[in-house]
Amino acid sequence: MFKKLLTAALITSMLILPVNSAGPADPQGASAPGQVQDYLPGDVPAETDAAESMSPALHALLLAMLNHDVKAFDFRDRTLAWEGLYNMLSLYGQMDSRSITEQGELFLPEETVLDYAAVLDMDLDGLGTPPAAIRDRLNYDNVSRSYVVVCGADNLAQIQVENLAVSGDSYVLTGALVYEAENEVLVRFQATLQFQDNMFGYAVSALAITG
Repeated sequence: MFKKLLTAALITSMLILPVNSAGPADPQGASAPGQVQDYLPGDVPAETDAAESMSPALHALLLAMLNHDVKAFDFRDRTLAWEGLYNMLSLYGQMDSRSITEQGELFLPEETVLDYAAVLDMDLDGLGTPPAAIRDRLNYDNVSRSYVVVCGADNLAQIQVENLAVSGDSYVLTGALVYEAENEVLVRFQATLQFQDNMFGYAVSALAITG
């Protein structure tokens, strides 16, 4: 029961905090053992380790899965896909060098949002328009041709990688989403990462909560 309440609180806090308080804490600090470092989206070097570059995406997608109470990420579910994409933009988009903040709102060009959508191996045409459920947090501005994002923060949870193994032309990554203050494991997961020529270097082809 405590874990469910804690998870709900983390998701809620991510959605309501203003843009000037969002983003991971101490992005320049060293990682603790078993954790991955933060990075600046849009500036990821080609040799960046898969676990490091994909940690923000896995963090965001797991939060969407917890919010929808699903055990496996269904890429055909556009509402789930958009929420995962919104989480990525909300948590990490303001650190992207292409973003602009005006009057408490984050503006991200179409090309930037497309770069983030590529981690789901999807384009914006395939995703369609943002669903009504998140339009108060993510919408499209026709004048600037940008997506407008209300940012949040989830500094209390972190991806911890437990194993990363090569499987054919992809990686299988196992790990946990951990509440750092209490070192509490919220969920364990397994992700399949496919090599892709995109900003992250990979796309998530499968993601499941295992415990």
